[in-house]
Amino acid sequence: MNKMKITKLLSGLAMMAVAVLMTACLSTEEPHNAGFQFVKPANVRTSVFANTTTDSLVMLSQGIWHISADTPDARWCTIDGMSGNGYTIYALGVHFDQNTTGQSRLEQFTIYDTNYPGDAHATWQYLQHATRGDGSLGTAALVKGIKSSDDWEVSISYDAKNRPVQLEVKAPDGNKDQYRMDYDEVLSRLTVSNGSFVMTGTMDNGYQAERLIGASDTIGYAAQYYSNGIQMSANYAFNYLASRLKRRQAYAYLIGGKSLEPDSLHTADSLIYYSQWKTGSNPNVLERYKLEYGTTDNRCQTVDVNQLLLGMDECEPLQLVSMFRYCRSSYIVKKATAKDGTIDVSTELNADRSVHLMVVKNNRRGTEVTYEFTY
Repeated sequence: MNKMKITKLLSGLAMMAVAVLMTACLSTEEPHNAGFQFVKPANVRTSVFANTTTDSLVMLSQGIWHISADTPDARWCTIDGMSGNGYTIYALGVHFDQNTTGQSRLEQFTIYDTNYPGDAHATWQYLQHATRGDGSLGTAALVKGIKSSDDWEVSISYDAKNRPVQLEVKAPDGNKDQYRMDYDEVLSRLTVSNGSFVMTGTMDNGYQAERLIGASDTIGYAAQYYSNGIQMSANYAFNYLASRLKRRQAYAYLIGGKSLEPDSLHTADSLIYYSQWKTGSNPNVLERYKLEYGTTDNRCQTVDVNQLLLGMDECEPLQLVSMFRYCRSSYIVKKATAKDGTIDVSTELNADRSVHLMVVKNNRRGTEVTYEFTY
């Protein structure tokens, strides 16, 4: 337990962004000081993901205090210290077990002034989502490899928090594209390396960034705008852009007002895809599709299988491993319809509902590709 004594209370607090969330009702019968000031948590309810394992409690108590666990059967959340002294700033670790129940869960705590519990007490909660930071369920199987009938190969490695740490994409000609992901939880920084190219971004508690920026590469979300210049809400429509030294890719998702909350079920109504090679003779690619979905859950494996709709050659690798969670529709696409044809998708599932085989039949191109997933 890490604590620091206060010698100059007022000057110490002046240096902190103290959020006063809970205050004591002070008795007039006996003069005394009792109350709490919190830096963290910043809200009465804190939400974390299924694979979020740490947080912190930072607060000042004016008197001797103790914490009570109001949900004693819920032991998936623990705090490093449950009691302490007054006029002391406490920075306590909060620890979560990974949520593999398939359901969200809630744990509540109350802090009391030990000498005056009726005068000073405060309650807060931790809500842990059923889904991980990548949008997959906490029960989702880890995809270790993908092989396609047109000779593409993907291999993925994970850490103990089920986060992708290495990704390799091997093309039919033998060329390899390799990524490394590093998660700095102290600095809240995500770093993605691809050979000599390095991108970084600010990481949220789901271990993802809204945008990754490097010297020549930029990848991440971008807003869409109405014709009058007003920005659209992200739960209505947004773009995903991947701009690299050799290639630019853009994906426009129409969500249609569905919730993008972590455990919500949402699907993109349509997809517009644009690809441009900066070098070489490849032409620009512009695809527009209306999307239809089946009932197969796309959250039962770590990868977003919908990213294979246009084939591995047009797949953006960081979307495949779902490092940008809002691009993942909750269900697997059954049919994508363009003006000049359709793409039909069928799947074969494992016992845990993860995808074993997926067949993508592109009637526009006259191709059929089978993807096999290993775990």
